[in-house]
Amino acid sequence: MRRMSGAGPARDAWGPAAPWVGVAAWAGAFGLLLALARTSLDALPGFVLAFAATGAVVVAAAAGRALRPPRPSVAVAAVGLGALASYAAATWVRPEALAALVAGLGLLLAGTWAGVTLGGRVGHARYIWPLVIVAAGADLWSVLAPEGITRQIVEGHAPVALNMLVLAVPVPGVGVKPLLGVGDVTFVGFLVGAVRALGLPMARLCLGFAVGFGLCLLGLLTLGLPLPALPFLGVAGAAGLGALVRPQWRELALALGVVAGVLAIGMIVRGTGVL
Repeated sequence: MRRMSGAGPARDAWGPAAPWVGVAAWAGAFGLLLALARTSLDALPGFVLAFAATGAVVVAAAAGRALRPPRPSVAVAAVGLGALASYAAATWVRPEALAALVAGLGLLLAGTWAGVTLGGRVGHARYIWPLVIVAAGADLWSVLAPEGITRQIVEGHAPVALNMLVLAVPVPGVGVKPLLGVGDVTFVGFLVGAVRALGLPMARLCLGFAVGFGLCLLGLLTLGLPLPALPFLGVAGAAGLGALVRPQWRELALALGVVAGVLAIGMIVRGTGVL
């Protein structure tokens, strides 16, 4: 069966209030983190709170794109409260926090819109795992390879324009730091869009995302090194859907072959010094 019963057309999710869930969540979380930055909270709990809040905002923004929009009055009230929290807290900090607030909002809205839109075009649930494998492989390269875009941004070697491709938030006890990339935001939206379009249980996907963010956070704290979030989110999200997204072996083999081929080409290019 191509699409499960009970799934309505994706276009009914796109009312004028749909993006406001993300706007309100981002503004409110950013303002809360700015306020906590004024306290004596240590760096470790500050990082844990910032990472958890950022993950929750991304999932909420993507899910808000795929759900029926709330009444305009509710959306306006939510955005107003979130904006008020951000504005009040922003008066205490330096301009870079305001830049991160505005840039992050744009990235969040654009990334979730693109992801949910593309995810709505997935034709069958069995394609979920192969797509997760390919996306995870690309993100692993971006974070771990010396020439990877995400790694260059984290290490401060990337052009200034590329800094717009990461969600940076106030980390209490540390400062404004990048936590998630545009690929993470877009892929969360992609899975949300696919799950909604296919009529799969959204709650199971969101629970998987929560587990994925938790495992990623545990890895970051344990290893003390930058880690790609997308493999954790993609694998945990797909695993949360269980047998509903069981793939065919030939499609898994194709996805693994694509990832292995790209990594092999990258190693050859690096070894020959072409790049």
